[in-house]
Amino acid sequence: MPDGQIGYGSRVRIGVGETPTWTELEFVGDIDMPDEQIDEIEVTHMKSPGRRKQFISGLTDGGEVSIPMNYIPGSATDVLLLGLKASGETVQVEITLTETGTPEIYAGFLKGYARTAPVNDKMMATATFRLSEAIDP
Repeated sequence: MPDGQIGYGSRVRIGVGETPTWTELEFVGDIDMPDEQIDEIEVTHMKSPGRRKQFISGLTDGGEVSIPMNYIPGSATDVLLLGLKASGETVQVEITLTETGTPEIYAGFLKGYARTAPVNDKMMATATFRLSEAIDP
């Protein structure tokens, strides 16, 4: 078996509501998974060893995830994302890598929905979600 894998079959679903109603985003392209970052807190004091700054870990910033996709005006995905952008509602974002992967679920809001319509290429859209927490599936 090869020591690598492609992302083919990966999917993104959006869960809306207290008991989520899930909608799969259509025509999703390359997915960059969220890169959570941990804040650093400086705790340096007058007797810090070796005159070195000292740090401890702080809170985790969930970061953002951008989902590129083929843009189809008026599609179910387009209507959903336009509505989420207008409402500012917190939703669940479920990302499953490959057809057999384990879903990762995050809570967040739709921060941006950029759409392009080039003259001689396919129309594209990117939905950017600002994440606030990871949720156990």
